[in-house]
Amino acid sequence: MVKRYYIYICFMIICVCFSCKSIHSITQLPTDTYLIQPKDYQLFDTVSQVHQLVKMDIEQVSDTTLMFTPLTEHSKPFIVNLWDIKQIKLHRNTFDVDILTVPFKIRPSVRGFPEQLTADFDAALYLGKRRDNYTIKNVKTRGNSKLQLTGAGYGYGGFIGLGSVAMNPYVTQNAIDYEYDGFVINGGFAGIYDAKKFNIGLAVGTDFLVDKNRSSWIYHGKPWIGVLFGIDLN
Repeated sequence: MVKRYYIYICFMIICVCFSCKSIHSITQLPTDTYLIQPKDYQLFDTVSQVHQLVKMDIEQVSDTTLMFTPLTEHSKPFIVNLWDIKQIKLHRNTFDVDILTVPFKIRPSVRGFPEQLTADFDAALYLGKRRDNYTIKNVKTRGNSKLQLTGAGYGYGGFIGLGSVAMNPYVTQNAIDYEYDGFVINGGFAGIYDAKKFNIGLAVGTDFLVDKNRSSWIYHGKPWIGVLFGIDLN
């Protein structure tokens, strides 16, 4: 089994991202279609009686104003001054496309060879589902008001990519007597947390060596757990 402290390290990294407010801070709300809770929507529209999530297009037209366009019949766009908002929450669901790198992999023990923490090169294309949550809030500190806009996203999906691995007599059970960097194709599943400044997550994948030594490589087709970083292409 993989040593527990490896898992603890991964868990602590993600917990730091969840808890650090400065990481989540953003300056611009992306123009897109959002869902808003009925109680928040009725802060702007006190006439309409809504009992389910309201879908609307939202565009930030200046540093302190948003344009709301409800996607319902007979509804007109309206402008909202952010300083008039005590707190509202918005969210959107999208299809996510990322470029990932897995700088650290934990390989379980195989054929008597102890578990390994490796740092080989990997790059992969990730496709998955994603949810982004945004909060607009006026925070009062020492009698002054401060406009706070924060956002975070999370998702899950699959990935496929390319990488390199260290090949030597030890990982081939002495089938070769030389060392080189082997070329692998990898794939698997990942969960991603987007703190808006960067993406981080955990992946479970498998490497497939593509050269003649693949039948001797002890990790060929074996699962690994990795910490990943991503670049959002949306």
